[in-house]
Amino acid sequence: MPLSVLNVDLADVLAQPDRNSELITTLAWGDAVEVEEVTAGYVRISTVRFEKKPDGSIVPAPAAGYICPPKSSGIKTANLFIPREQNKVLKVNFVDVQQGDGSVIESPDGKIILVDGGDNQLFARYLAARFRGSSETSPQPVDCILVTHGDADHFSGLTEIYKSETHADPLKRLFIAPERVYHNGLVKRPSSINGKSVPEKDMLGTTVKSGKDTIITGLNENLLEVPDKEMNKNFLAWKKALAVWNKRKPVQFRRLSFGDDKAFDFFNKDNLKISVLGPFLTEKGNVRGLKFLGAPPKGPRTGHESMSTDTSAFKGLSASHTINGQSVVFQLKYGACRYLFTGDLNDEASRTLASRHISGEISLESEIFKVPHHGSADFSGAFLKCAAPVASIVSSGDESAKKEYIHPRASLMGALGRHARVEEPLIFVTELAAFFNVEGWSRLTDTAEDKERGPFFAFSRIAYGIVKTRTDGKRLLIYCDSGKADLKEAYCYTLEEGKIPEPASVIKV
Repeated sequence: MPLSVLNVDLADVLAQPDRNSELITTLAWGDAVEVEEVTAGYVRISTVRFEKKPDGSIVPAPAAGYICPPKSSGIKTANLFIPREQNKVLKVNFVDVQQGDGSVIESPDGKIILVDGGDNQLFARYLAARFRGSSETSPQPVDCILVTHGDADHFSGLTEIYKSETHADPLKRLFIAPERVYHNGLVKRPSSINGKSVPEKDMLGTTVKSGKDTIITGLNENLLEVPDKEMNKNFLAWKKALAVWNKRKPVQFRRLSFGDDKAFDFFNKDNLKISVLGPFLTEKGNVRGLKFLGAPPKGPRTGHESMSTDTSAFKGLSASHTINGQSVVFQLKYGACRYLFTGDLNDEASRTLASRHISGEISLESEIFKVPHHGSADFSGAFLKCAAPVASIVSSGDESAKKEYIHPRASLMGALGRHARVEEPLIFVTELAAFFNVEGWSRLTDTAEDKERGPFFAFSRIAYGIVKTRTDGKRLLIYCDSGKADLKEAYCYTLEEGKIPEPASVIKV
């Protein structure tokens, strides 16, 4: 049957045409389904329910589901869905990948952009569950993969998508055919060669000294053409995955910098537009490239010096701060709703963006703000003030002592609230939106590891901290799941260009 899309904010799908029956799942505004029957009291749809097997695995199984709006809602069943070709809903999900970033943008007409992907299998698992049924001969089309910068916690999880193709469990396999791969042009070199550490200035490619600035001129376009010796192990694994996908379908590679808006002509339509706001290229005479950034002053910082747009306090050459600060920054605008994606933008680079906002060259103001660098203390208060978000999303997670960075920082969280446009802004943190179940005393299944580890008190994750957003450019829905299947944290706003968003009721049936 032709697909339809849900036309209310949230709808419970029940096992029987009775509001007291078992809850199967909850659909959200813009979700596509097959509608099988419409009566005055319910809508029957084709859905999937997840069944737990004896081995503990959870698998999807086809099922019929019923949506039964209460009479008190005043909503008629005939108005719950509209034909998919009439869909106006933009869907943006910020996926819980623990310590890292990974987002999925889906346009009303079904175009898919993946923004980063963490450094583990979580992003690949989420996508395999969302886009079921792919195969080598019928891969899932992906219109664009945008890697904001070359840190492993932003792109190594994309390599896991390729690795999933040979997973023993067919449900965890995902075959994709990306049409475009966009990035900032910086490729990390190995940290040491022949036992000798590589100097900071040589970690990201050829550089040229111009006055006081060091400029990286060795920027890359087609990642498949970069010699293996010039890539660290994470980039080499990424190159291998890209080579396989490129054979499946030729990939368009492109290095993005400020003003490269035409790169998104494939996506932009009507009042939907992506604008590239960074990184900025530095031009001095015949030298053109990305400026090598310095290290910030040592913290902790509890004053108000971050409100300055002066960058003179950042000294030396820091490869890590450069690859972060030169992240691809873009704004996604749909009607009166604006999303600001920032990668791992840091204080120094953010000050440059803030100064250009203040001068009127760009506009950073956005309703939804993907917070830079997982809530790091290396942020610009001036930049946050320019963005003035209504809802902020921090993508962070505690995995191990090795990956502990005290994210998000208390100073950053306070600044987000202070610089919002509304009195009571929303601040989501993916790891805080996740829910865990107490399992009790447990043991490892591996005999040798169990002997060394011994019994331990275990918890299992029963809900991931995915923050989901929906908008048609006039209304905005933001929600996430909880440990209870029937409980969501959901907020809604009405939007009008040039005006502060107004809170609205969430329509749930």
